[in-house]
Amino acid sequence: MALVLRRIFDEYHRYMTEYRDTRSVELPLVGSPWPVITIVAVYLYIVLKAGPKYMEHRKAFDLKEVIRVYNAVQVIANGVLFVAIAYLLSLRSNFSYICQPVNYGRTREGYEEMFMSYCYFLLKVLDLADTVFFILRKKHSHVSFLHVYHHALMVMITYLAFIFIPGGHAVMLGVWNTLVHAVMYFYYFLASYGNQYSIWWKKHLTRLQLMQFIHLGLHFGIPALFGIDCGFPRFWLWIGFLQAVFILTMFLDFYFKSYVRNRKSSRKA
Repeated sequence: MALVLRRIFDEYHRYMTEYRDTRSVELPLVGSPWPVITIVAVYLYIVLKAGPKYMEHRKAFDLKEVIRVYNAVQVIANGVLFVAIAYLLSLRSNFSYICQPVNYGRTREGYEEMFMSYCYFLLKVLDLADTVFFILRKKHSHVSFLHVYHHALMVMITYLAFIFIPGGHAVMLGVWNTLVHAVMYFYYFLASYGNQYSIWWKKHLTRLQLMQFIHLGLHFGIPALFGIDCGFPRFWLWIGFLQAVFILTMFLDFYFKSYVRNRKSSRKA
């Protein structure tokens, strides 16, 4: 057993030495995997066990003002990052939307991509607060498998993507996700005031999310399926493609149950 563990450790150290982007080693939370593993483990423990048990015999907390501030912060943070990434892409005439390699250079463009990727990773960590708010407000029905899976996995995947492929073809994920989250948290902000158009917003927000995963599936799938080689790791193309297809399937199921089936039922009634 000791030999097996030693072999795993040696392989891990070799892989990290050969492939990890050394420019980000000194940044908070990403120098080693343990901070991220700890964050995700604590998150899962709180939202799946400790949180529900703690709230079992307590009244729901009134967090309306706290959540409004949180939503506003998310709108601003995601909106600013979306504009920043889109602006940087607009300046690069050589950026390929078919297959774009990662710029690992210690140049201005290389550090810009790395910094944007780091900011995106931090936003995924901030997203974990969503589920904690649900638990404290006793909105347990909102803590679905899709919700918890998506939040926990996104932190892990964005961490790994950041230390190995900070930018390149994966930039489009940041563009789409920051746009969708800016709109989504703006919807949450409006809904907290009982906005009369909140139902309209929710339906079209779901459609925007579907568009996101359809495009990301194509974005990662085309170079993966057709063997287009630009230097971007094939492994990460497949990860992006399969993840987009999986989440798209779950969102399609949600959309059908929430809007298509309900609309048919209301017509029959």
